[in-house]
Amino acid sequence: MPAAWGRGRRMGARLGGLALAISLVVAGSPASAQEGTRVRPGSEQSVRGSSVELLDELPVVRPEFPVPDEPGMLFYLQRSTNSNTVVYAANFRDDGTLDPDEPVIAYWRRFNTTGERKALKMVEDNFAFGIRAQATGDPNVFKLYVVSYPERMATLKLVEPGRVNVTATAGERVFRPLYAYVDVNEDGFMPSVREVRVIGRDIATGKALVERIQIE
Repeated sequence: MPAAWGRGRRMGARLGGLALAISLVVAGSPASAQEGTRVRPGSEQSVRGSSVELLDELPVVRPEFPVPDEPGMLFYLQRSTNSNTVVYAANFRDDGTLDPDEPVIAYWRRFNTTGERKALKMVEDNFAFGIRAQATGDPNVFKLYVVSYPERMATLKLVEPGRVNVTATAGERVFRPLYAYVDVNEDGFMPSVREVRVIGRDIATGKALVERIQIE
């Protein structure tokens, strides 16, 4: 095995727990987070269970963290470790349609330092945080999945030039994901995930939806 590939696999394992959060915010779950679902790649963590709750007000887990305000932003990911945030945004062409080769892009906002936008590193894009899209029969509709969990998908739809929406599922609810918060445990040799909170808007009621996913 080439040394670089070996390093990539080891880094992929370290990022596996955080990658679960992206998978869940993008794809939701067919019947809430399924117990026993393995956190991948390379991690021994799995989903212990989850619950879905509707609230009148949208919760803010860490009010001291900056909230990104990006052109075309679909949703974002925060972690307990620091305020650096992964942003997922629609990638429009000049005419307002989605770029069929790359309809969604992912990148960092380094709020913990300068606030600058930075591209994902190759290992992050290929093992953890990267997002991919599949074309459908409709040129304005794409299926989205995260590289760490390609079996679970969300739907991206162009509503009008320059405007899209993303829908996912949590239990029996269809919702629009807004952000996820990952509670990371850094006590051990490798980071692990304690809990993931996925926050969005329930399509049917307009209420805030929170799915809490416990990891073991």
